[in-house]
Amino acid sequence: MNQRQIAYDIMYKTISDESYSNLLMRKELNQLQPMQRAFVTNLVNGVLRKYELLEYQYKKEINEKTSLANRIILNMALFERFYLHEKDYVVNNEYVELAENRYDKSFINAILHKIDAFQESEGNIASCLPEWIYRLLKAQYDEETFYQIIYMYQSIPTLYYRLNRHRCSYEDLKHLDITIINEDSFISKNNLLKTQEYEKGFFYVQDLNSASLYKHLQLQKEDKLLDICSAPGSKLFNCLDIIETENSYANDVNGNRVELIRKMAEKLGFQGIHYLNHDGRELKDILDMQFDKILLDAPCSGLGVIGRKPDLKFHIKPESLDELEMLQKDLLSSMDPLLKEGGILLYSTCTLNKKENEKQISRFLKDNPHYHLLEQETLINASGDAFYYATIKKE
Repeated sequence: MNQRQIAYDIMYKTISDESYSNLLMRKELNQLQPMQRAFVTNLVNGVLRKYELLEYQYKKEINEKTSLANRIILNMALFERFYLHEKDYVVNNEYVELAENRYDKSFINAILHKIDAFQESEGNIASCLPEWIYRLLKAQYDEETFYQIIYMYQSIPTLYYRLNRHRCSYEDLKHLDITIINEDSFISKNNLLKTQEYEKGFFYVQDLNSASLYKHLQLQKEDKLLDICSAPGSKLFNCLDIIETENSYANDVNGNRVELIRKMAEKLGFQGIHYLNHDGRELKDILDMQFDKILLDAPCSGLGVIGRKPDLKFHIKPESLDELEMLQKDLLSSMDPLLKEGGILLYSTCTLNKKENEKQISRFLKDNPHYHLLEQETLINASGDAFYYATIKKE
């Protein structure tokens, strides 16, 4: 099948059916050769990442009746022309052919011939996100930080690997041509996910900022730790560099995700983790014990990972934020019976919405005066994902 047709089908399902592009690609790309898979992956992620910016180029030529199909085809064509630097005649021929017998062939042809230069203006910045996300972030951050976020969204994120020091050291990975970032994380120009070392559990994939969060728990070897929303488990695995495995409890509301944690833990060599499959809000009524440390990586709107997962722009709805904020509030409120006096709770999200972050913690501290804030920070990294964290201590 034509590579562009596959890319189109993935994007159409992603936007219209709210499917996840990474899952669709995992299914569809098996039929392609490596170079073809790389082209489709780059095309899909690139178009979704810059979707509004590409649409801005022909916005004056369309109206509300212009079909999603035509918009996607135009965005694909313009991405190839301006970002992949494909020749104009190739782009025109390929995408007019893709539109033939399906959509408005003459409409596609006419617009592609009208656009001969990329429109660089302030409007591009305002057009790189759905309007409601743009307005939300613009209202919550100063200008410098806001544009740093925009740049992060438009950049291709770096793939970071996290060293499993229970299995190996950096010396064992030198032959893989890696670049060490810090004691935990490294990168490589090569894709290491097909290597024997990855299969042996020498390392796992984890964003740089995500891999740093465990340090704020002030872990001691003898600490008992509860990870409330644990999947995919990487933050828990970070903690196991310090605490005893049998003192760790991994919970997730989704049973299939619990099994994924278990399989990855076995691959990495972590034996003795206690696995739980419950709604985190109910654990206080299920567990007859208390913990020294609790990690609550809460469900959130994901506004910090749009650069890595551009399809989230099409799935997140403004009306869903209230529901998420209530869930976060309830999860936080249910932690108190589970945490020992003097214990520390680490609350984290991968969103940039301050109502899910600072304001959530501020409300919790107001309602629970026997807690105090140790630290909080929003981590923004153009080469990775954005995370918020707050550590609070129970008196």
